Amino acid sequence: MRKTLFLLLTSGLLAAQNPELFNNNWYISQIVIGSQTFTSPMMQVPIGQSTFTNIGSPSFNSAYYNTATSSIIYSTLTDSFIRYGGGCTLAMYNGTNASAAQAFDQQNCDFFLNNASGVAFNYQIINNGSSKTLIITNNNTGNKVYYNNFFLNTKESDSVKKLVSVYPNPVKELLTIENIEKNLAVKIYDLSGKLILEKKSDNKKIILETGILQKGQYILVVEKHQPYIFIKE
Repeated sequence: MRKTLFLLLTSGLLAAQNPELFNNNWYISQIVIGSQTFTSPMMQVPIGQSTFTNIGSPSFNSAYYNTATSSIIYSTLTDSFIRYGGGCTLAMYNGTNASAAQAFDQQNCDFFLNNASGVAFNYQIINNGSSKTLIITNNNTGNKVYYNNFFLNTKESDSVKKLVSVYPNPVKELLTIENIEKNLAVKIYDLSGKLILEKKSDNKKIILETGILQKGQYILVVEKHQPYIFIKE
């Protein structure tokens, strides 16, 4: 009887969580500690996929080059969890920008593991159209980690037939987008999910003025196409 009640309680807690949490692979984009924002450095290899699990022992794997794995308990409060254990992998990245990548790996590890057991984290999922942003907040410190889902869906729509050409990347003043249809929504988000620019395509080729953007990474979202990351120099 006690086992049955535990199973019912556990399934209820999982059901209370946002299903988007489990149905997406998340890619870490930036960490905010106090008043400082650290953007994930570019590497020669793809960053890891950050995922939540709800089978067996629930956990969250926050991946960059290394992975910070946290054992968690889903709270009775919607959109929150409690960390009670875990650890970080220690692989060394020796490619381009190695020192910055290793420092960011350490910040990812410290964010989750440099806390006493029982710390609660809230999360929020922002829908940016064809992409999503996950924000995890440490309730004790207010520090945050941002993740993005760069998939249109788990399976691409049949309407996605052509690859969009975007150049230059990195960009300074003007970003050119080619091979798109007319009258499509074109949006630029920062890595926190904030909408920075929005317009409609009026031709198969459009040019966006990017001189006003701060240096950093941004997400370009063209309706019916997969999101694209570019760098503003």
